[in-house]
Amino acid sequence: MEEKNLEECALYFRKNEGYIRMFLELREKYRKYGKLSGKICLKNLSETECRALGAVFGKGLLPGDFVFSVSELRAALNETKYPDIEVEKLVNTYFKERIQSNSQKREEKTESNRLFWEILLDEAREQFGSPAKGVLWLGAAWGQRKYGYQLIVRERGKSEALIKEMLMEICRALEYLSDEEGKERVRLAVLGAEITKNPHYFDRQNAAGRLLISALSFIHKTEEPKGQEDVLALYYMSGIYPDDISSCTTCYGIHFYENDSEHEAYWHFIEKGEKYVLTLSNLSRLTRAESSRKKVFVIENQMVFSQVCEEMRGEEYSVMCTSGQLKTASLFLIDMLVKSGCELYYCGDIDPEGIEIADRVIARNPERIFLWRMTVEDYYRSISNEKLTEKRLKKLDKVVNIQLRELTEVLEKEKRAGYQEHLIDLMVQDIKAVR
Repeated sequence: MEEKNLEECALYFRKNEGYIRMFLELREKYRKYGKLSGKICLKNLSETECRALGAVFGKGLLPGDFVFSVSELRAALNETKYPDIEVEKLVNTYFKERIQSNSQKREEKTESNRLFWEILLDEAREQFGSPAKGVLWLGAAWGQRKYGYQLIVRERGKSEALIKEMLMEICRALEYLSDEEGKERVRLAVLGAEITKNPHYFDRQNAAGRLLISALSFIHKTEEPKGQEDVLALYYMSGIYPDDISSCTTCYGIHFYENDSEHEAYWHFIEKGEKYVLTLSNLSRLTRAESSRKKVFVIENQMVFSQVCEEMRGEEYSVMCTSGQLKTASLFLIDMLVKSGCELYYCGDIDPEGIEIADRVIARNPERIFLWRMTVEDYYRSISNEKLTEKRLKKLDKVVNIQLRELTEVLEKEKRAGYQEHLIDLMVQDIKAVR
């Protein structure tokens, strides 16, 4: 009987448009506070609303503002043929839905989210084991609300089943990218085909591709990359190389091999004393990089590299250029040279960005990669009038190399940049002194 009265009462109000605003305001109050109490204000009543509301409240109303309390509405309803009807239930029935307060929605969403992650992690542990990289990544994503967490939430909103499947595929990809010694790198398209039968599954424009990058960032304890070159560097660290020719490095006097045979094309460049460019795609096909003197000089600045090569023309020394920010091809070549037993000497501009890059290069292998022409004395030889902003100087806080830390202290004091162009003659002397 109660249910029937509730339906009849809701239908009565629903059939008269003069009650629409009242119920909208009641719903909004419940959503905001989680209960119905206090006052409701309806501004600028229409004549239709005046007649409708006047009939319920038993008073004549004129167009204008009308304020009433929820308790007054309850009392008014008790005077109709529908007494003892709860206003909250009436509002729910009027809108044909269970109205939730904002706090209830948040609580329900939080609980639903918790259950999703708990079930997801249980399934991942069952499939891959608790120590698996994918399981650790998912735990960190949930616990720290990063490493792709927001993207997972958005994709879950589209389809919970599909995002679960996607996350399991990424866990499988992380297992495939093992740390086994000597394991060959895999192309991104091959990884996608191996794991999902779809070579484009982990393409960066896809959610799975972006989440793979998030997972790899967690594994390598780095910030998620934003630029293309940083993404390529992360792939490289992870044992992946994409089909890419945009990443390149420039060389002079470095010998390259395919298995046991020297690559003829680069040998001819060396014979003619010419510089040559290698893409990441070129490098991926080579098995070894060598220097005849086992020493390679690495220069950041393209113009300085070109000038040094011109002055060294006809002499067999090994030089490479990173062209400013480290490209994946440069990192690839640096690692190849170190693996061949070469010593590398790195020289960059003595400004915050140059020191930051030098710190990253040295950290790859401090036993075989050394700073070159980046001492305090070299700084004063190369100092310019360019003032450094505090924002740029702030980058020096991340530098860890002890020798570079000494340099950063002087840089922070002088607040001026030093440039390689002022050191070209000394750099050429250094290279020619190698025996």
